[in-house]
Amino acid sequence: MPTVLFLLCHHRLALADDYFDPAALEVTDPQQKTADLHYFEKNGGQQPGTYPVTIWLNSQQVGQGNVTFVDDNGTLQPLLTAAQLAEYGVNVSAFSAFNTLHEGEAFSQVARFIPDASSKFDFSEQRLDISIPQAAMNLQSRGYVDPARWDDGVPAAFVNYNLSGSQTQYDDSEHNSNYLNLRSGINVGAWRLRNVSSMQYDKTSHWRSQSTYLQRDVKSLKSLLRIGDTYTSGDVFDSVQFRGVQLFSDDEMLPDSMRGFAPIIRGMAHSNAKVTVTQHGYVIYETYVAPGAFALKDLYPTAQSGDLEVTIKESDGSERKFTQPYSAIPFMLREGRAKYSISAGHYHSGVEGTRSPQFIQSTLFYGLPANFTLYGGSQLAQDYQSWAAGVGHGFGDLGSVGADVTWANTRTPSGKHYAGHSIRVQYQKDVDLTGTTFNLASYRYSSSGFYDFSEANELEGENGLVDNKRSREEISVSQPFGSSSSLTASAYSQRYWRTERHDETVHFGFYNTWKGVSWGVGYYYTKSSSHNKSDRSLSFNLNVPLGQWLPGSSVSYNTTSDNSGYTSQQVSLYGSVPENPNLYYTLQQGYGNNGQGANSSVALDYHGGYGSTQLGYRHDKQSNQLTWGASGSIVAHPHGITLGQTTGDSFAVVRAPGASDVAIQNGTNVHTDWRGYAVVPTLTAYRKNYITLDTESMKDDTDVDIQGQTVIPGGGSVVMASYQTHIGNRVLFTLKDNHGPLPFGASAQLRKESADDATPASGIVADLGQVYLSGVPEEGMLDVRWDADNVTHKCTLHFHISDNQQQNPVKTVTGLCL
Repeated sequence: MPTVLFLLCHHRLALADDYFDPAALEVTDPQQKTADLHYFEKNGGQQPGTYPVTIWLNSQQVGQGNVTFVDDNGTLQPLLTAAQLAEYGVNVSAFSAFNTLHEGEAFSQVARFIPDASSKFDFSEQRLDISIPQAAMNLQSRGYVDPARWDDGVPAAFVNYNLSGSQTQYDDSEHNSNYLNLRSGINVGAWRLRNVSSMQYDKTSHWRSQSTYLQRDVKSLKSLLRIGDTYTSGDVFDSVQFRGVQLFSDDEMLPDSMRGFAPIIRGMAHSNAKVTVTQHGYVIYETYVAPGAFALKDLYPTAQSGDLEVTIKESDGSERKFTQPYSAIPFMLREGRAKYSISAGHYHSGVEGTRSPQFIQSTLFYGLPANFTLYGGSQLAQDYQSWAAGVGHGFGDLGSVGADVTWANTRTPSGKHYAGHSIRVQYQKDVDLTGTTFNLASYRYSSSGFYDFSEANELEGENGLVDNKRSREEISVSQPFGSSSSLTASAYSQRYWRTERHDETVHFGFYNTWKGVSWGVGYYYTKSSSHNKSDRSLSFNLNVPLGQWLPGSSVSYNTTSDNSGYTSQQVSLYGSVPENPNLYYTLQQGYGNNGQGANSSVALDYHGGYGSTQLGYRHDKQSNQLTWGASGSIVAHPHGITLGQTTGDSFAVVRAPGASDVAIQNGTNVHTDWRGYAVVPTLTAYRKNYITLDTESMKDDTDVDIQGQTVIPGGGSVVMASYQTHIGNRVLFTLKDNHGPLPFGASAQLRKESADDATPASGIVADLGQVYLSGVPEEGMLDVRWDADNVTHKCTLHFHISDNQQQNPVKTVTGLCL
């Protein structure tokens, strides 16, 4: 009996792995032999070589590219380097086995260097999965992307243009007007040069360069360095325009889980427990902790207010819950986080008669324990000094409060001296029970001698006496009713010294949506210090979608009445043109009383892959007007010039040589041009962006190795997303030699015409000596090799596709391989 049990156990072990017996192949042609197929004996087996793959580490995508695989006991193992693993977040310095490698030396078995690590290659999905124990990974916040992976992009120059114009015909005259705005840039390495210019042309032309600056990321400080025309930060002092140098923290460089403010949640687990955090009924965080005290420091930014419900589920299934009240004013920081800004240069204002002194400004915020944030700053110039200090604190159920005080000393050119202080208070609170959001900000200047920096530079200028601010109050409240209605209210008031005039605005609004139909009413009140007159108006608007009768279109009605007795009404029909979703239309008809009469307009707006164009016509009692416009971008890069839609700060150029008119899934109506290039207009800097080609839009003669890529742009970078394309015929080859069909399992590859060509298509010979390849030229060479009886065999087929097959989607070629 023991012998029988041993044999049974041994038999089970022998069949533990999947096994493919090459002898099981049924080859139709008795003359066709079989190549050495030991690579395919195991499940997922494949020949060694270099393949384009997507790389995943611990179920997170970390990269894409060509990886070389070698045979290791019948399985393919990737050739990796220690630098690659470090780039993916592996703590290679903790494992002494890596010290045996030379710099840049590749290895194939990751488990030899990191215990319990492994890799798996899925050939059909072109996916390489690497598994690394969590203990071997660097501790990183959620959403973290290693700054070493931020792509500075390629050298590039671009211009975003926005052109608008009109021709207006009056009874006895005609007026033409044109406006061109240019937002241009040049990228070299990590440096970005930016310029904003405009030209206005009516009877004369006016060209103006509004701002020019040079910028780059400072990765080690998570900051931006900017030189030129820019603005100071406005979180402590009022923001001012200046020309100089600025270094400031950039929250966009931080992981998502470290931006903004979120409290540290502390608790105690009695076992290996799961901790879940919810807000407003949504799970915003979940993790597993070991027995003992824990502190959760990497919550994603949530709503500015709203209690956090924490649930601790122990390993025995028992649960404990507690509530952590939470609210934050906008500038509050997480515990231990710092945020700074340093600016130095010449004050640069567009107001005539304003002085432009040299100055330096610095601000600093720091997150303290117990939901406190301490902050302050200074502004220093020859005749002006200002200092500020403040604190923010979350009071749980009572909301959060921030308060600061600013002192200022001002000396005018005539020698007069002013001194004063300003006190600011901010409050914010969300009421979970009712869904109410309540915000209050109050600025009160308690002495007439306080001037901010811009006011101080206008003193004794061409504008004479400056009415500096005395007090300012702001309030806003939002109250939802169910899931379809909301009531909003906001008010603003600002008063000045030495005058009774003041600024005021008030708004009340109620908005509702029911079965796609939306409507709202609003009340507006404004009063400006520039003219002592108040304006009041009441509005009503209604929008009804016409999807059942006219897909993609809606009709709207709005009316407005004011305290001057003027009433206007407007009916609009707008949407996309049927059969052309990128062409939008607008038809309007309106009427105004008090002699205004009827007015009407029609407009077309086309959003294309290379930009947008607009054309419109307007008519009223006084005039007839024709309007036009165009916007888009022109991008120069190492491979030529590409037209595109208006770009954001960071964008990509898709390079798929020869693949024309291929749609890009990352934008609206974005597709490659006749050369195979396209501009993806907007990317998120410092984050993983996935750029995917729509293979369904490819022509019959076009194939790509990988349809998607991951790019991680640095700030303001122009990244190149290059795809290896195969442009040519789709061909089914039938290969023979003097002994009959070529062996099953032989490897066939197109021969490169030059060293600069992309990796040519390749395939495995199947039954009857057939192999299917894409991207095949009209004429070329096909190299075939196989192993048999421990001998490597090679042959070459010179082929030419006949003219009578040009209309066939898949061509056929039969030839003798010599």
